Amino acid sequence: MNLSATLSPLFTRKRFPRLMTAAAVLALSAACGGPLEETASLDDAPGTLEGTLAGALTSRTGTVYIRFAHEMNGNWYPWKVTSSDATSFITAWKRYRALQKEIFPAAKLVFNVNRESVSSGIDWRKTFPGAAYVDVMGVDYYNQYPYVATVTDWNNAIQQTDGYGAPKGLARHLEFARSVGLPLSISEWSGNADNGDSPLFIEQMHNFFKVNGGTGAGKVLYEVLFNVDRDNRRWILNPNTRMPNSAARYVQLF
Repeated sequence: MNLSATLSPLFTRKRFPRLMTAAAVLALSAACGGPLEETASLDDAPGTLEGTLAGALTSRTGTVYIRFAHEMNGNWYPWKVTSSDATSFITAWKRYRALQKEIFPAAKLVFNVNRESVSSGIDWRKTFPGAAYVDVMGVDYYNQYPYVATVTDWNNAIQQTDGYGAPKGLARHLEFARSVGLPLSISEWSGNADNGDSPLFIEQMHNFFKVNGGTGAGKVLYEVLFNVDRDNRRWILNPNTRMPNSAARYVQLF
């Protein structure tokens, strides 16, 4: 099996200093060389996982949040989970949880979905392994599908469900986190310059964090701006942004 860890400085700057300090967020892929039930297998994974984490985190302090198999409900990663994979994925997740508890018990494990499922054929809630195997719910949330330009757009968007009936809007994801007794992270978020420049989206995200921030169930534990220069500068706010009004509003608020 092959576990790869991506640790980026872009994913270490949190916006709730009162709640947490010096944290790091890791995105770890699932294995891509065999069935999902072999992913995080107890005979292969310990050395790989231990070496990866030790190498990436020896100089860091604070809480480490591990997003294993993030956005598994999409169709763009090799570790995507479809309706035929659900049972095997849950088995793999529980094995990974056992490894994490053994090798890195101080870390927190994040069940991190894309905002809506894409071509999965299943409500992603049916792939949730249970709160005993997860420390934080997570969602990646961008200003797209639908694009938010007005308060009315925002209010409608945060209440949406996806084509499988699962949470899509931010308020719905928060409700699910509350229902399973876990806090929520917005582990990636930003605008989408291909759709437009909406400082209102930045403002509404800030308001949502401010109103719902906290450490308990159904609270926003942390959030991370996806300030990455890729896809023709589609997501980045600084530098060289295509969303100057959004960037200015972000600086004002955050």
